[in-house]
Amino acid sequence: DISPCYEKVQIHTATSRTALRCNITSGTMKNPATVALFSVLATAALLLVVSTRSRSNLEQPLKPVSSRAAVMSHNAVRSMRSSPAFLQAARSATTTQSRSTRCFAGGEISEVDKDSYHAAIKNAGDKLVLVDFYTDWCGPCKMIYPFLQELARDNADSLEIIKMNCAGDNRELVNELGVRVLPTFFFYKNEKNIAIVKGAKKEDLQNLVAEHTAVSSSP
Repeated sequence: DISPCYEKVQIHTATSRTALRCNITSGTMKNPATVALFSVLATAALLLVVSTRSRSNLEQPLKPVSSRAAVMSHNAVRSMRSSPAFLQAARSATTTQSRSTRCFAGGEISEVDKDSYHAAIKNAGDKLVLVDFYTDWCGPCKMIYPFLQELARDNADSLEIIKMNCAGDNRELVNELGVRVLPTFFFYKNEKNIAIVKGAKKEDLQNLVAEHTAVSSSP
């Protein structure tokens, strides 16, 4: 607030101008150049004081938000989240996500370990079983995995895909099965190993699946 300072300057300026008028009336200051000089000096003094006061106000630190304002803001957010429009939008987003998940349902790829490996193959019945041997650090294993998901979805009635991590406790069984390359794929039919594919060879996997699922679906 610069009003007090401004009033003081007004008083000083008014006093100077009154004295100036008195001097001019009495004939003390009859030179126009002198009168103009005094007017400029009085105006400059006013501007200097106002500018100094304004700069001091700008340099003051910003006041932190009061706790009351923070509480009001928090309450506003809670009110928005509890509004019917917000709840409806949240329900719509959840429904859309669940529908998207259901679109890819069917033919899931199951994880097995050394204890459940043989049981999973047996429980598949007369379905073709494709076993994916992989590790988490194997780049080609990660690259071909979406393709395996497509195979599982497209052949959900005749193909069972399972995967086994070759690291950790499963390493002993993996060595017994002779897996040396990653990824490696075993094909089983009626618990018999009928084919092996070493490497991420999509075409070979596709052909074997098409060949053996066609045989199982024929009368």
